[in-house]
Amino acid sequence: MSKALKKISISLLILAAVVSSTIFLLNTNLLAARPAGEPILLAHRGIVPRYDMTNVKSDTCTATRMLPSGDVFIENTIASMKASFEAGADAVEFDIHPTTNGEFAVFHDWTLDCRTDGHGRHHAAARLAVV
Repeated sequence: MSKALKKISISLLILAAVVSSTIFLLNTNLLAARPAGEPILLAHRGIVPRYDMTNVKSDTCTATRMLPSGDVFIENTIASMKASFEAGADAVEFDIHPTTNGEFAVFHDWTLDCRTDGHGRHHAAARLAVV
């Protein structure tokens, strides 16, 4: 290996180490101060029935997998969100989708097929947290 090629190789290794270190330091939480106060309890979609998690994928319809439950709450409803706050949640996250008639719907799934008799995808969604 020539002397010039050796210098280029060493320079590239040093550059890769500097770039990697910089990326790590810009993305690490090791340099951040600990947040003050207590952790926040976030209820995802309110109090909801549990479902069988066996082989669940991102497009699995969980409505067909609901497990027997002692409560009557349905996700994304006012009642389930209120119950979440009463149970001690600090915030409730839910999904809002614009409808084709210009209104908004609180609905978790990306398609209508799983939980309704409709078919197809929603428009773009936004996630909101109510505190």
